[in-house]
Amino acid sequence: MNWFNKFLKHRSRKQQLNQTQGLTVSLPPPFVIAHTIDEVHDCFGDYNLATDPYLQAEGPLPGHCFICDADVLFEVARPLDGEDINWRETLKCPQCHLINRWRGCLHLFNAICKPTENDRIYITEALTPVHELLSGMYPNLVSSEYFPQAQPGELVQTHSRLIRSEDATNLSFESRSFDTVLSFDVLEHVPDYRAAIEEFYRVLDIGGHLILTAPFAFQDKTQVRAIVNEQGEIEHLMEPCYHGDPLSDEGVLAYYDFGMDLLDQFKVAGFDESYVVCYTSNDWGYPLANIAFVACK
Repeated sequence: MNWFNKFLKHRSRKQQLNQTQGLTVSLPPPFVIAHTIDEVHDCFGDYNLATDPYLQAEGPLPGHCFICDADVLFEVARPLDGEDINWRETLKCPQCHLINRWRGCLHLFNAICKPTENDRIYITEALTPVHELLSGMYPNLVSSEYFPQAQPGELVQTHSRLIRSEDATNLSFESRSFDTVLSFDVLEHVPDYRAAIEEFYRVLDIGGHLILTAPFAFQDKTQVRAIVNEQGEIEHLMEPCYHGDPLSDEGVLAYYDFGMDLLDQFKVAGFDESYVVCYTSNDWGYPLANIAFVACK
């Protein structure tokens, strides 16, 4: 891939740590760091989905794919039933086949981590195009899915492959096993998400980064959509919301829409610094107000 050859830096971990002793990195556009909800709102100003002219056009939409380092026409999946377009889950590049949120997440990953081919990376998905792309670039990449009936670390035969099973709240890896943990739209499906954050911290090496995305409430306080009660039963506190699941046609329940208070949980887990990254760019094919959480050990 062009982006890999262009941006991959063969630097030692020691060099990377020396350059990040100040912790907060300087990110290139379109990424902006925010620490408070007011800063988040300032980043996006008066952005309005309904009046964005980029999204009003018919057919494919032009932009530059970071992954391919090429100007392309992003494919738009338009629902036939008249429902609103889920812009995070479309705008697929015709060359690398990655949708909006995947391209944005990998763009951010590269900007923050400057990954080398020797980096130890764990990603909490194994049946997606983003995993397929990364697995061809990073020999030390480890991926997994969650199989409730399997033990952590067990290999499960599915989709004509052996897939590693991991429970984010009880990872089978040794402490300090990874330089980066990537978790894209997974944490909202983990009832005990605090335990998952503690596990992500444990398996990261010193200087390592956690980069994750999840539904954002655009407020300070996390919204709890559902809980698991003492009897082990799910109680819905809001209208149930199910997201796509590569392991089930029924989808997977979302328990949370996170707020800025997720940063407090990173601090409790032991992370030295955490922040929100805001970005929006029609030029890159990242419309809307996009949010990612980053924590550094």
